[in-house]
Amino acid sequence: MSARTEKYRPRRGETVRDHQHLRNGVYMDTRGGQVYLRPEGGGVEWTVRPEHIGPVAGGHPAESGGAR
Repeated sequence: MSARTEKYRPRRGETVRDHQHLRNGVYMDTRGGQVYLRPEGGGVEWTVRPEHIGPVAGGHPAESGGAR
């Protein structure tokens, strides 16, 4: 029996918890070892390492109205 740790992989638009900055954000992308999040109501993106994010109870995809 081997211990297996699954890496959390959110979907684009999913609301996630940033445990480093103690806030929720909308997952945008992962590039160069950094996860890009933006505030739920819109605003400036911030980055965090992937190991610092996790699911939010009741997480939901952002409204999909296409690119603006």
